[in-house]
Amino acid sequence: MTVLIVAEDAVAAALRPLVQDGPHFRVISHADGPAQALALARVLLPDIVLIDSAVPGAEQGLGTLFQGVRGLLPPSGVIWHLSSKAPVASALLEDVDGSVHAVRHGDQAALRAALVSIGRRRASCDPDQPA
Repeated sequence: MTVLIVAEDAVAAALRPLVQDGPHFRVISHADGPAQALALARVLLPDIVLIDSAVPGAEQGLGTLFQGVRGLLPPSGVIWHLSSKAPVASALLEDVDGSVHAVRHGDQAALRAALVSIGRRRASCDPDQPA
């Protein structure tokens, strides 16, 4: 599974090894703002977009980013990396068929569980696998 991280450089550097801890997840890029992230997502079509709620430009761009990545074909799964100082609107946190998850900063077990959950869901929907 490919992962796009949306976070400041220091946060992305901390999240990268957590994502790539297992053999099934690979960070393909990271963006330091919602506009750049959406542009990358449209080109790279990541399986999962991991968004830090404290990313610069979050106030204006998180809703657009969320709608954009969920509107891709196939839609990317979203993991919100939540900071207590940067809350995310509740409408953006709604679970969509197991494809949207929220994890608190520092909760590595929840991050791993969210990655695996989205990965299993996407693998079970693979149109290239025989029925």
